[in-house]
Amino acid sequence: MRRADRLFQIIQFLRTRQLTTASWLAEKLEVSERTIYRDMQDLISSGVPIDSEAGIGYILHKDYDLPPIMFDMDELTSLVIGAHMAISLGGKTQINAEKALSKLHSAMPHKQQRQIEKIQIYTPSFERIQYGTMIDSLNQAICQKIIVTVDYQKPQDNSSQQRSIYPLGIFFWGDKWTMVGRCLLRDKFRHFRLDRIKHYQLTDQCFTLNQEQTLQKFFSQIISV
Repeated sequence: MRRADRLFQIIQFLRTRQLTTASWLAEKLEVSERTIYRDMQDLISSGVPIDSEAGIGYILHKDYDLPPIMFDMDELTSLVIGAHMAISLGGKTQINAEKALSKLHSAMPHKQQRQIEKIQIYTPSFERIQYGTMIDSLNQAICQKIIVTVDYQKPQDNSSQQRSIYPLGIFFWGDKWTMVGRCLLRDKFRHFRLDRIKHYQLTDQCFTLNQEQTLQKFFSQIISV
């Protein structure tokens, strides 16, 4: 855990407890008590209203709150556009993006809440139902290194061919979604357009990549072309 994150977490613990000891904080944050003593001294020196007494513990003044997160209009616009793009995917990504956008809105001061409401930039998708669940599943396979089988439609006709794939990454090209993976049939990197995947299944088999099969190797091949 980064030190900045630890200091933030210490304040969160203090806000929810009447009295907090250094030993309790050290156990929760998995650091030494000496580290906690230094962190508390730095917090107090920076103006955080913490009362302390040797052998008893620390108390945070009840009226203390963290300053609101401040974004300018350009930063807010970028965050909202990103959230709307995630929402357009559907599936779990849509649900989580909607929750994140709601949290962002509620955490802002009223002035910035009004600014967020003025942003009328959207990324509608008519394919969210089709691709949202698929992207969720393929992302799970990528994270857990699970072999995926797909029935993939050939570009030339309507027939399909089953492929077994090591999934490596999912890419959006402006109008089409693709999955990059290591095709076991060809033993090569391949792009698989999601609109041509007629059926997919996560198998019960996991895979291990060698250095020639990684996404980083794929990127290096693209750059060298």
